[in-house]
Amino acid sequence: MRLLLDEMLFHTARLLRIFGVDAETIKPKNDDELIRHAAKNRQTLLTKDVDLVSRAKHYGVNALFLRSDKIEEQLIQIKQELGIKFDFPNKTRCPMCNGELLTVGKERIQKMVPENVFQNHEKFWLCERCNKAYWEGGHWENIKRLYEKISS
Repeated sequence: MRLLLDEMLFHTARLLRIFGVDAETIKPKNDDELIRHAAKNRQTLLTKDVDLVSRAKHYGVNALFLRSDKIEEQLIQIKQELGIKFDFPNKTRCPMCNGELLTVGKERIQKMVPENVFQNHEKFWLCERCNKAYWEGGHWENIKRLYEKISS
């Protein structure tokens, strides 16, 4: 399932990507542009704007109103109401651009990461779209804890 999140949900979109979900954000000029983009790309629109949900549905676009301001509760609602399965850490996407991440060998990213990161880590990912390198940094434990919390 492909998702389009409005600008208010940028952080939620980043976490969805980390958890392997195709979650796009755009900076539309207005709500109509957001609705057209979702329709054209067959995406489900996620928003905190109840009027936007109503308008999207009027135009035949799948839309979900996220009730909570808390990221954890939003992720649980998305999983439950859209039936999305998070496949973290087996499948993950670039939190910045939504590109797919490929597992790569150390030699491929040596010049892309700080020397201490290169020396202290063995597993790396590379975004096929924006060419950004990722590794299991200090934030990894927090992401795993959140994943376990919303998966139980």
